[in-house]
Amino acid sequence: MRNRRGFTLIEVLVAAAVLGITASALFGLFSKSLFNLRKIEDLHRYELRAQDVMNRVLTLSTLPAPAKAGGVLDNIGAYWTVNVNPWAPSSLEAMPGEAVLRIEVVVTWPGRSSQRSIQVEALKVAKVAYSHYDLQSAVENVFPQ
Repeated sequence: MRNRRGFTLIEVLVAAAVLGITASALFGLFSKSLFNLRKIEDLHRYELRAQDVMNRVLTLSTLPAPAKAGGVLDNIGAYWTVNVNPWAPSSLEAMPGEAVLRIEVVVTWPGRSSQRSIQVEALKVAKVAYSHYDLQSAVENVFPQ
């Protein structure tokens, strides 16, 4: 009897098939991970933009209520909207000089199949403006670029 060394053809083919199946599964998982990472990075970018707009509004000492403003975010294809509503008192019929205002910032951007959005909210004690007040230009001019 001779001493056989090495692998048979069938053993090599089975090993190659197992290796191919394993590699394709790993590459599929890697691809999905990269896709999810991109989605998370996009979400984080838009969250930072929403926080930036909120910080701009919170810097203002006087706000109109109720009020709504909006605009385009630089070159990332997103839009921002700010809604300011009275919170305490819930109605400004008595025209108080200051009130607690609920500020809502929504950033909307195009997704793969539909619009996506992120919303942040805050409460702020502020002087209330009852006459002409351009909230949009006030927000845009807080931190000139």
